[in-house]
Amino acid sequence: MAGINIERYFNEDCLIAPLKAIGASRQMVAREGLTPHYENYYEVHLILDGTVNWWVESEQYTLQPGSVFLTKPGEVHGSLQDLVEPCTLNWLQVDAGALYDPSIENDLATISTRHWHGAGALFDYISLMLAEVRHPKADSQRVLSAYLHLFLVQLIRQEKSPASQPIFPKAFTKLLHFIETSVSNGTPVSMEALGAESGLSRSRLFQLFDQHVGQSPISYSRSLRIRHSRTLLKQPDIPITEIAHKLGFSSSQHFATVFKRITGVTPREYRKKQHTLPKEFPELTSVTSTKGHLEST
Repeated sequence: MAGINIERYFNEDCLIAPLKAIGASRQMVAREGLTPHYENYYEVHLILDGTVNWWVESEQYTLQPGSVFLTKPGEVHGSLQDLVEPCTLNWLQVDAGALYDPSIENDLATISTRHWHGAGALFDYISLMLAEVRHPKADSQRVLSAYLHLFLVQLIRQEKSPASQPIFPKAFTKLLHFIETSVSNGTPVSMEALGAESGLSRSRLFQLFDQHVGQSPISYSRSLRIRHSRTLLKQPDIPITEIAHKLGFSSSQHFATVFKRITGVTPREYRKKQHTLPKEFPELTSVTSTKGHLEST
């Protein structure tokens, strides 16, 4: 499918025993195929842009740009509707038992939060590790081991720090509240309305939204409308046309077009597929691969 670029490496291609997998993904469209699964390792995702809806066990999470998302060994997880929504993310899997510092394994085991804000501070470490894996050198194993341990120490520090939650300037928080209220009322959000509400120029608005949420103002508003629509679609007695008008779309067709572009399925398909996530998956096996590669489709 056009608009999807995935780079990933597994096992021996990662060069060092603790690093079981590492990769990067950039996709402009939703990607199918992320079915319920588990790994035998810690897995960390960094959400750099876009919004993704994932679940772990019986809990659901909406992850925004800047989110760090952690799953532990043996935890069943996946994405809503088995789709990865348009986003840019980096990820890795770690066998903590293979680390030379056992205290890191102990600290990872005590992490009680699945997600927090701080992907930007960890992004460079994954980028540096990917560079070593792509083009191994004589000392790459030593360098990779150092980068991985720095990554994990920073990860543990973040999770324990109150600063891991995003803190927005008061004026920006007011704008987010304005958008939330507008979406709830079915009022379209325009750049003119945001400018009038904030007194800021168009360029300053774009700068603030890019800095704090990794999206343009209108893209953020659109994502919020689709998120609200998911909740409404779970109520089968509300017609899809009514949902479209309630959220300010000009027509049900416009709503369906935007919904599919963001989620990969139509509102009707989404509603049809709604089901309660099972708590047990007896047929599941851990995900393993043996070859590293770059996919560009």
